[in-house]
Amino acid sequence: MTRKGTEGISASRVPASLRGEASLALLGVVGGAITALVGSLLVARLLAPTERGHYASIVVFTTLALTCLEMGGEVGVLRGLADVRKEGTSFAAGYLAWTLLATASVAAAALAVGGWMPPWLQPSWLLAPCATAAVYGGLVFRLTTGMLVSSGWLRRLIVARTLGNCGPVLGCLLCVPLGLTSALEVATVSLLAQAVVNSFLLLRLSCPGRPLLPSARHGRGRAAWHRNMALVWCRGNVDLHVLNGSTYVLQRSDQMALSVVGADRTLGIYAIATNVSEVVSYLPAALFPLVSRGRPGHPVELRRILMLVAACVGAFTPLAYFALPLLYGEAYRAAQPAALLLVPATAVLAVGRLYQGVELRDTGRRRHLAVIAVAAAAIEFAAVSLFGGAGPAAAALACAAGYAVFTVWIALSRTTTSTRGARPARDTVSVQGGVPARDVVDGRKG
Repeated sequence: MTRKGTEGISASRVPASLRGEASLALLGVVGGAITALVGSLLVARLLAPTERGHYASIVVFTTLALTCLEMGGEVGVLRGLADVRKEGTSFAAGYLAWTLLATASVAAAALAVGGWMPPWLQPSWLLAPCATAAVYGGLVFRLTTGMLVSSGWLRRLIVARTLGNCGPVLGCLLCVPLGLTSALEVATVSLLAQAVVNSFLLLRLSCPGRPLLPSARHGRGRAAWHRNMALVWCRGNVDLHVLNGSTYVLQRSDQMALSVVGADRTLGIYAIATNVSEVVSYLPAALFPLVSRGRPGHPVELRRILMLVAACVGAFTPLAYFALPLLYGEAYRAAQPAALLLVPATAVLAVGRLYQGVELRDTGRRRHLAVIAVAAAAIEFAAVSLFGGAGPAAAALACAAGYAVFTVWIALSRTTTSTRGARPARDTVSVQGGVPARDVVDGRKG
């Protein structure tokens, strides 16, 4: 066979392989999206709008604590696994040691600030189990999904991503017979249930045929544990961690602002509109491998994905508007105008994150991208703080302004600088869809 014929066959197989990976990734995010939406629906049915706002505040700030402690998230796990594999040591042991240290510090902090909490965060003794369950469950989930991606177990990854978000579902099912109706009680039960499920998934799915903790004769003593904990931070992981944190703050600064100004009922209604609108972000997250495998300067697949995102926005916006009161009840009908604004705004944010990922692939400038995300988050936080008290629609409009600033800034940055300093792809990490890509931040739905 001629060389030209061989190249033709290879070129035809690569797109098919990428389409297969994207299909698996889409199944993974769809499974997680379904359980997340079912949990959101049950929580809204269980809690009144004001209590739903309190619940959103708890989830947002506990997830912020998790983001500060996850050390780069799933991407950090993948890089840590790659680093210690060369030395024959156990990364999982070091990461679990860090998990115990992080949860203990969060428990101590929750006990220390319990006396200064607002009345709706009572009884204060629930703060420690609520916060520690959120951090522990999230860290274990990162370790599980990172190990699955590293091992190539994509079908197991679909199961993990689907069941990893079922904490609110189980929590609400337990709260109904127990008669628990406060936001802190529901959040505590939900996060504890999610921590138990994620621990089970870690033990059952993450390392088939390999022990999590190495035996003494195969390890290198206590120094190996300490070295593994330190390895998570090295080789550029701090910059990636900062970028992940800034991106999360951008996604949730609107809800943080409403919580800080005390607009609890508005936040409860607004959080429902946010949960529904984020459905349009799952498609770009799943199809990002098609973008990340492209060549710098030739993002053909990106244009196709943008067209798909636009089609999803056009189809989903009226569906979300009419389905909100039917699914969530008349108490949340006020979320309809906010949803009309947040669905396209969330799509704009998804486009900005696509550009962010491509820029990161081409140049690797994590600090520059983090500065853009933090600046846009500050603008969004200030706008929502000033105007969000007027209602969910005003908060959604202010949030849309922050998302637009982020996306336009990223796009202009690419048109002026992405062609300079391009570098070959080096690291294989994961994206939101859960399949291999290069130098991409991962996200977490709050």
